[in-house]
Amino acid sequence: MLSPFKCDVSRCRGACCFIEGELGAPLKAKELEIIDNVLPEVWDLIPDKSKEIVKTSGWYIKTDGKYYTNVVNRKECVFAFFENGIARCSFERRYFEGKIKFRKPISCHLFPLREYSFFFTELVYVKIPECETARETGFAEDIPLVLSLKEALIRRFGERWFSNLLEKELGITNIGVDKTGGAK
Repeated sequence: MLSPFKCDVSRCRGACCFIEGELGAPLKAKELEIIDNVLPEVWDLIPDKSKEIVKTSGWYIKTDGKYYTNVVNRKECVFAFFENGIARCSFERRYFEGKIKFRKPISCHLFPLREYSFFFTELVYVKIPECETARETGFAEDIPLVLSLKEALIRRFGERWFSNLLEKELGITNIGVDKTGGAK
């Protein structure tokens, strides 16, 4: 959590949206209905090749009781679109335009942390080569992963959990969380 990390999509080109593999981003079961409901709002942003996948195979894959976004050619997420050579999230675009209330799947927002739940919830930092530029930027600007992902961590676990993580688990006491989730 204290490893240097600050995403810079101008350098990585949104690589987390097009990591090679058979499965896309992990999804929470409750996100399925939300995505179904907002799909019409993002449809015009989705590239034609992704629309074909969604029409023929669906937008998500279920395997071993878990859900994932579908992918195009074993690579990009069906919800990714490219703008000036940078992969962007359809949901996030519409969210920031104020057209939907769903920002993006929580696993995408938390990346490069992955959440695993067994008898407890575990967050694992997935160190991939595609994020090397984020590690370099985080090091140069002295920004740890935990602060880079502050908004996502608060969205997933709440303000109290985040404050406890900072203060009790990581010993960071010079940064607080106000009622809106911002730094004090």
